[in-house]
Amino acid sequence: MDTLALVESPAQLLHVLEWAHASRAVGRTRVVVLAPVEATSVAQLRALTSFADRDRLHVEWFDARASTGRRLDVMKALIGPVRSCRRLVVGDPFSGMIQALLLAGQPGEVILVDDGTATLEFASQLASGAPLRRWDAPPSPLEVARIPLARNAHRFFSAGRVRLFTVMPVTGLPASQVVRHDYAWTRRRFGPPRTFSGVDVVGSSLVESGVARLEPYLDALVELAGRTGGPGRYFAHRKESDAKLARLAAVTGLQVIRPDVPLEIELCRGPVASVLASFPSSVGYTLPLVLAGVGTRIELQPVPTGMLTGRVGGIARRFLDRVSDDLRRAGTPVALSASV
Repeated sequence: MDTLALVESPAQLLHVLEWAHASRAVGRTRVVVLAPVEATSVAQLRALTSFADRDRLHVEWFDARASTGRRLDVMKALIGPVRSCRRLVVGDPFSGMIQALLLAGQPGEVILVDDGTATLEFASQLASGAPLRRWDAPPSPLEVARIPLARNAHRFFSAGRVRLFTVMPVTGLPASQVVRHDYAWTRRRFGPPRTFSGVDVVGSSLVESGVARLEPYLDALVELAGRTGGPGRYFAHRKESDAKLARLAAVTGLQVIRPDVPLEIELCRGPVASVLASFPSSVGYTLPLVLAGVGTRIELQPVPTGMLTGRVGGIARRFLDRVSDDLRRAGTPVALSASV
């Protein structure tokens, strides 16, 4: 095995699976899961690990966040593999753990796989020379302390050896550094889905990430649920809490579905509604590819200014606007109702 992959979320592991099959690197890749603590994310990662095992992709699980001592033990255990691998696959270039491990790495080739819309911000920061930091990270002493790691991560990825394996419309990087994919493995393994007439809603973590306020978010969903034409479904984001989802179901009448796999797989194996409504997020880029030829339409719901929290500054607002503009240019219909 000459390839080491570091992942922390279900989306990242899904995209490592896509990359390994597209690159014919399944038998040469060791995948290290730096497990989160959130229960739904862990369950989805476990499900994906079982798929990887069946496809002969070697996966190792580390409960790296169980305690500070455990985190240090995992970091020490991975310094050697990171130092010796010929090719490094990275799921989250903004992760503090991964940025720290990059200090030991000198691979000849680096692959970055998608982690939702964070890939767009990564490409933008890489092109501009900015330290690699999450667009929605709140100011804190920890974020300030991590600036040296973020600057080193920028130097690491700027060495000309990185390639993006992505479905996102990244800009500012040479075409030679961008490898496009279309979820060939997901569609072959799980599709095509059965479709039915109706509207389903794709949940988001806008509230959990501090971007949106809960009450306006629920108000928008109440209005949207009134136009679904029946008891529509709400596919919960993995970060949404049980308490929030229980309230959401009560006020909207939507049937809450908490998928045990990433949404791309859940909808690919179906059934899937003829219309999927979503706020600006990565699904506007991913689902049109996963559901290509199925007949399902993705409709974008804009985020009203009144829904945003006070901590959302110009960078976050511009990022949300960029996602909306990208999806409009890609042909994603905008809003079932302009009032949402």
